[in-house]
Amino acid sequence: MRSLKWKLMVHSMLVFSFLSSVCFNLAYAYDINSASSSVITSTQAYIDHQTKVLQPEQNIVYHPTLGYMDYQQIWCNDDQLSIMSKYQHFINHVCLERGGILTKNWCALSDTRQPLFYTFIANYDSSCRGNQATIVHITEMMPNTNNDANIAREWMKVAQSLGF
Repeated sequence: MRSLKWKLMVHSMLVFSFLSSVCFNLAYAYDINSASSSVITSTQAYIDHQTKVLQPEQNIVYHPTLGYMDYQQIWCNDDQLSIMSKYQHFINHVCLERGGILTKNWCALSDTRQPLFYTFIANYDSSCRGNQATIVHITEMMPNTNNDANIAREWMKVAQSLGF
């Protein structure tokens, strides 16, 4: 009798675990594909999904008069080359979904060549409890920047200063 209860309890825990992971993956997919989500929030969700170790939450720095937001994340992992390759594939997909094309770390609208965001990923010298570290940096145009001509000009100046 005890083994039947034990099997029932283990089975229940497995089903709960499976349903929880399905819900998490659906939420992750929604966040990545949501047109209203920023590249930064999509990247945060991507990094959280790709790692087993909880990553420290990094702050987003907003520059409203210059029309952009800035973000950096140190990412602890066990295979930098694989992580960097997967990130490049991911960020290229994000750029394409926004109507852009990724060239030399810049995503720009393919028709008007307006810069949407800048990103890079690199090795990072840091202790990650035995794992390697990678750093991801994103500078992204703030939503509604184009609604104000002065702020749009400032964003272009920032983009040009970063090599656009």
